[in-house]
Amino acid sequence: MTDTTGADGGRKLQPVSVERGKKVLPFMQEMKPRLDEKKVNFLKGLPPMIMQNGLGQTIAYLQSKDGYGDIVDIFKKLFGEDKLIDTILNMDVTKYSLRQKEAIEYAGWMKKFAQAIYEKKKPV
Repeated sequence: MTDTTGADGGRKLQPVSVERGKKVLPFMQEMKPRLDEKKVNFLKGLPPMIMQNGLGQTIAYLQSKDGYGDIVDIFKKLFGEDKLIDTILNMDVTKYSLRQKEAIEYAGWMKKFAQAIYEKKKPV
């Protein structure tokens, strides 16, 4: 947990997950103009995809598909890695497991924010 000072001067403990959500939010707001129903639906399945296939295979899949490069870019920014797939492939098992767990949490926040900010096109 992260120690933060509240507006009233009191200290509050923030779970790491909340801190990750704060990191994801600006990237999702940036993505808003490019969000469509297909991408929102894809993001709904991203956390289980990472759990089932692993982080490396999921990133490789995203890189191979048109229209999902911005999701890879978000992961690159969150992890501070420009060559993310190379870094993942060269990690030791312990670090890979930690990164994968972290990626699942980030993907969960991406899903929540995408659902919250996506505005369905209303028929005219």
